[in-house]
Amino acid sequence: MSRWSIVPLPLDGPLFEGAIAVYGEAFALPPYSDPDRGREVRARLREVHAYREGFRSLCAVTSSGEVVGMTYGYRGQRGQWWHDTVVAAVDAGTAARWFSDSYELVEIAVHPRWQGQGIGTALIAKLLEGLPYSTCVLSTRVDSRAHHLYRRLGFEVITEMRFSPAGAPFYVMGRPLPFDVAVSIPDAPLGEPLR
Repeated sequence: MSRWSIVPLPLDGPLFEGAIAVYGEAFALPPYSDPDRGREVRARLREVHAYREGFRSLCAVTSSGEVVGMTYGYRGQRGQWWHDTVVAAVDAGTAARWFSDSYELVEIAVHPRWQGQGIGTALIAKLLEGLPYSTCVLSTRVDSRAHHLYRRLGFEVITEMRFSPAGAPFYVMGRPLPFDVAVSIPDAPLGEPLR
C-alpha cells in the first residue's frame, strides 16, 4: 500500500470531502451502522466545533492523495453539551481531575481498509502534540474496538455511561497530558507531513 502522511485538515476542498467520506465509511459499519454520520460531522465541524478554543483538525493522506484517516479536537469547557453531560455524570473530584483543564478528542476515523496500520495512533499523537492542557478526554462505545487503541495509548476508563436513556453504553476515557507515549512516527512539527 501507499505511504501516508499526517497533514492539517482544511474545512473545505478535496481533503475535507475525503475526510468526511472516510468518516462516513468507518461509521457505516457495526457497531455504529450510521451511514449518515459523516453529514452530521460535516455540519458540526463547520458550524460549531471549528470555532472552539484549541481547535485542531488533521487528516492522513496517502502519497497518491487519498484521505485514509481524520481527527479533530478542541478544549473542553462549561457550556459545551458533551462536557456538561459527562461532568454531571461523575463526582466532583473526578470532574475536577479530568475535566477542569481538558482537551477533547472529539472525532477520529480511519478508513476500514487502512485500519491496523498505525494511522489512528499517528493521528492521535499529532493531534495531542504540544497541547497546553492537563488531560485529554474522549468517549467511545463499549462495543467498539476503538477503546483497545486508546488503552494502548495510555487512556483509562473514567466512567461508563449512556448519553440518552435508550442509547448505547459508552466509555468516557482520559489520559494525562503531555502525550508521551512512544509511537513509531517521525518527529515533525504540526502541519508538516509525516512520511
